[in-house]
Amino acid sequence: MKKAIFLTITLSIILTVLVIKKTSKDTITSDNPTTTLPVIAITQIVEHPALDAERNGIIKSLKNAGFEDGKNVKIIYKNAQGNISTSAQITQNLISENPKVIVAISTPSAQSCLKACQEKGIPLVFGAVSDPVEAKLITTLQERTEPVVGVSDSVPISMRLQFIRDIVPGLKRLGVIYNPGEANSSNIVKSLKDEARKNDIEIIEATANKSSEVDGAMRSLAGKIDALYIPDDNTAASSISSIIKIGEQLKIPVFSCDTSLIASGLVATYGYSHFTLGEIAGDMVVKILKGTPAGQIPIPNDIPAELIINAEAAKRAGLELPKDLPKEVKFYKAAG
Repeated sequence: MKKAIFLTITLSIILTVLVIKKTSKDTITSDNPTTTLPVIAITQIVEHPALDAERNGIIKSLKNAGFEDGKNVKIIYKNAQGNISTSAQITQNLISENPKVIVAISTPSAQSCLKACQEKGIPLVFGAVSDPVEAKLITTLQERTEPVVGVSDSVPISMRLQFIRDIVPGLKRLGVIYNPGEANSSNIVKSLKDEARKNDIEIIEATANKSSEVDGAMRSLAGKIDALYIPDDNTAASSISSIIKIGEQLKIPVFSCDTSLIASGLVATYGYSHFTLGEIAGDMVVKILKGTPAGQIPIPNDIPAELIINAEAAKRAGLELPKDLPKEVKFYKAAG
């Protein structure tokens, strides 16, 4: 009897040790069994091609530098589905993970994170932000005291208008669809109106506070405009397929400065590769992980923009392309 009891106790101890070892193996996430993986938190206001491309560029840069999810870092990604309140909740959830750095893709996401990051001393890297100074994310593009750095996707206002005029020479009325709740969009539209006034062009606005309102905003411009411009607006970009479809029905050529949307059917785009911008932001994250203070990392202002034209989309929109296009133009070709 005593022998049986002894064997039972011995087996119980062995099983307990094995369970503890297995549990330890499952939960240890670095080479050091007393530590867990450093967390990189990524928050994004909504999913659409530009923001997704930027996120993919960030992850590629991290991988190129040797930082891979589940191996030596833990990457947490959250998407607010276009909801500002959800974005604020996501920030609090991410802060509770005690991340080494938070990456906020879009102006609304970065603004949601700013105060909490400053209070907790967590570096903030922003991406897909048109004007970080106007958005009050930083005070200057030069060396900064705040633990914030990132990449701007803003194209000079004069160039935004000029590339459309090059393709639509008789442009007199330019429509703009945007969400007035997005600070970056409102600022761009205001500047665009000032620039258009100098060139005797009227800007006709149509606003959409959420993606479900975009179709109605687009149809409200029927017969009122010569072309449509989509600013750096997440609400409009997330509904780009609907905008393009209605634009082709109404024979309205659609333009944007978001190069990732050219495959969706834009007539032309002048801007930056968001994947490349993401790679640059990813390099910033790497520097932070290696100990460089965010405020000491330069914000680049010399990223080359590119003009891309989708000739097939121009044809579907009833637009005949002029023969004297800028020399640097590239023509989009669909894959396959």
